[in-house]
Amino acid sequence: MAYSQPLSDKTVKRLGLDKKDTSTQPSKNDVQYIGTMYDSLGDYRVTLKDRANWLWRDIKHCYYDVKHTVRSHIKWHKTLCEIRSWEGFDGMLTLMIRHLLDYVETEEKYGNSVQEYKDRKVAAAKETIRILKRLRNHDGYSEYRLKSVRAKYPKYKSLVTKYARGGTGFSGDFVRQGNGWTGTEAGKDPRKGYFEFINGKFKLVPSPNQAETDRLLKQLEDYYQETHEAYERAHRDNAKDFKRLHRLLEAYMYSWWD
Repeated sequence: MAYSQPLSDKTVKRLGLDKKDTSTQPSKNDVQYIGTMYDSLGDYRVTLKDRANWLWRDIKHCYYDVKHTVRSHIKWHKTLCEIRSWEGFDGMLTLMIRHLLDYVETEEKYGNSVQEYKDRKVAAAKETIRILKRLRNHDGYSEYRLKSVRAKYPKYKSLVTKYARGGTGFSGDFVRQGNGWTGTEAGKDPRKGYFEFINGKFKLVPSPNQAETDRLLKQLEDYYQETHEAYERAHRDNAKDFKRLHRLLEAYMYSWWD
């Protein structure tokens, strides 16, 4: 739930508050009873001055409503143009990121909390923004993990088939060996070994260097295994970000935009 935060000295001075008198314990001269906050008004009558003050407050609120509406249209225009109705989760993250970026900028300039609280809220908001950006680029988790794996292995290529009826297919992973290619086909019960193009057909043939072919095939199996592990790590990274996001929102959401 929302909770009060200690105000900075600058804000206390601007509001004309006495920061030294913070005790909430009643003194011996205070009167205590059970009631509501409105009971203390007694027979108080609303004066013309009260009505004038309320009117002036409404006028000021109207001014700030218009000001912030114009500001939001300008500042949020690019973000709103990026949103698509079919995006769902991605669109929601885009709005959250934009809102938190806006919040951080405003909090750093105009925040009323003491510096310790302000720094803590801003740091949590910035961490949340980083997590939201990673969640929005959901393919980024696997791309990050796969990048280090692919850097260790040859750049594997696929068998390309251009169909007479139109369209192109890509199959398997192969690396150059001599005049041919060593690798594994895709699909069920794939062939693997040393291949060459013979009369325009990609055929499995005896290797000119079987030891090298075996080494390349073992290397390809290691690549497949590390690729599988990279996807699993990416999945764990994603789950970890979701858990951390939940903790951040639970701890700070009610203290943001206060």
